[in-house]
Amino acid sequence: MIKDSRLNESALDDTADIYKPRDQRSEKEKLSEMTFKEKMAYFNSYYKYKTLAVIAILAFIIYGVYSILTPKPETVLYTAVINYALNDESAATLQEDMSRILNINSKNQEVLIDTSFYIGTEGDVSQFSLSNEQKLSTYFYAGEIDVVIAPESDFSRYAYYGNFSKISDQLPTDLYSSLTDAFYFSDQEDDPTKNAYGIYLDGAKIYNNAGELIDKPVLGIVANSKHKENGIELIRHLFDLY
Repeated sequence: MIKDSRLNESALDDTADIYKPRDQRSEKEKLSEMTFKEKMAYFNSYYKYKTLAVIAILAFIIYGVYSILTPKPETVLYTAVINYALNDESAATLQEDMSRILNINSKNQEVLIDTSFYIGTEGDVSQFSLSNEQKLSTYFYAGEIDVVIAPESDFSRYAYYGNFSKISDQLPTDLYSSLTDAFYFSDQEDDPTKNAYGIYLDGAKIYNNAGELIDKPVLGIVANSKHKENGIELIRHLFDLY
């Protein structure tokens, strides 16, 4: 009788894994019989990445909950400085001064003098310029900005499109009479009458040592500002009119 060798080849060896008895011990029993080194190797093999994943998920959840429950400070004076109309050092000093003058609670209030707005000349299609233009337009629309400081050539565009309040409607009598000679006049897209919509800052103390200015900086109070009274305090401080 001829034996079929294929049967021998396909037969499972008695030492195959399926014939080995399963380890019925619990995880606790397994670990209790291991050395410290074996426990560390076992952990790295079976639990390391699962544990790291759980930690990452928990950290993400905790951060999200913290962000939601921690209130964002209220900005009580937001000044947008366009095209480097004020250098960073002067802006930082002004921010500190106004925080002190307005006596804000630094835990839930803040003053921002934002010098990040670079907007190129007409025809500048750089992504940086366009994104800043879009950001500024969005902030105008949302009433996020209280005051704008910009070179006269840039200020004129925003004044023409109605972004600023008339200075005569905002300044108290003492400031109005003191600053009349510094008023910036403009018409608007829907109003050909010239009115004062800004104040030239070349006579303000932060520009006293600036030398000859190529393009005079102008300040305006944004028409839909939520903190116009703080914008008035900024003007008082800039011209030292207390």
